[in-house]
Amino acid sequence: MSPLEVFEKLGGEFVDPPIVMPAAQPLELSGEAVRARLCVFTSAAGEECALRPDLTLPLATAQAANGNGGESIKRYAGRAFRLPTVPGDPVEFTQVGFERYGAPSTPDVDAESFALVCEAATAGGVTEKEVRMGDLAVFPAFVDALGLAAGLADALKRAFRQAGGVSALLSGERRPPATGLASRLKGASLAEARDIVADIFALSGTQMQGARTLEEIVEGLMAQASDAEAESEEAPALARQTLEAVMAVDCAPDNAADALLAIARQAGLSGVDPVLDQLSQRVARMRELAPDGLTSARFGTPFGRRFNYYDGFVFEMIAPGGDLRRPIGAGGRYDGLIRDLSGGKVDMTAIGGVVRPDRLAAAVEVRQS
Repeated sequence: MSPLEVFEKLGGEFVDPPIVMPAAQPLELSGEAVRARLCVFTSAAGEECALRPDLTLPLATAQAANGNGGESIKRYAGRAFRLPTVPGDPVEFTQVGFERYGAPSTPDVDAESFALVCEAATAGGVTEKEVRMGDLAVFPAFVDALGLAAGLADALKRAFRQAGGVSALLSGERRPPATGLASRLKGASLAEARDIVADIFALSGTQMQGARTLEEIVEGLMAQASDAEAESEEAPALARQTLEAVMAVDCAPDNAADALLAIARQAGLSGVDPVLDQLSQRVARMRELAPDGLTSARFGTPFGRRFNYYDGFVFEMIAPGGDLRRPIGAGGRYDGLIRDLSGGKVDMTAIGGVVRPDRLAAAVEVRQS
């Protein structure tokens, strides 16, 4: 059985979305590390475009446009394009995977998706796997449970998406006060700020070339002003200690919920229980469906932050001794993406998983050599 045949067990529709997409979507939704790897170009009509960096984004865009319609499953074996992080990696490669929309956002569905990717990797010849996983809902849940001031809480959630951001914020490292345009946008609505920045670009003749969309520039400037103001409010000692402990969790998945629960109890927090219950149930179900996938697995609170559209369970797997930058399989939950892409018109859950046939083949070759 091939990886593609493994995913066929899900049913659904086999698809191949357009390779070229508007650059604004991947530029806005990718973290800094992924953004630098996008293949962006300007079309003959002057429109900024990108080659799809994965199959998730174009399929999610189509799902957002189609509207709610119950559960939907899309399967694929299509080319994706990203600049390599490791010398020798190809710019163009094939992803075999699935995206599942509208299914219950439950630990069972998470575990089933993980088990399918494990099975697909095994079908591709890699029977032993090292897995890294996380849950991007954990840190925000702790921030909310601590009852911090709204500005500081928002700043911490944004900092979580940046390597070293939380540590810098909690340690008292202060950025310079917001100046220039960022300070002038303080108090403006998003629409007003967008008009101001658009006028500046038009009057100056400045052209954006593959770095940021106008909306993202505006949001970044407003966040800069907001964060500078929030950083004037130092996090209470209990919050600093609690969040530092949460960020430091790196353990076997079976121990993750207990480790995080102990931190919550020490801080007198109860609002994180639903997220930790889901984490515990997910791992238990994964243990039933894919025990081999947990043999060398680690759970880390910060894991998965570089993908801005993921918001829940995330995982990657490599061949034993392989390069962490070259996962053979990956997946995760992105329940908020369809809502964001549709401007709130369509709200449905989403989870997906992929394997890389080229990396599976390379891992088999290494093992046999």
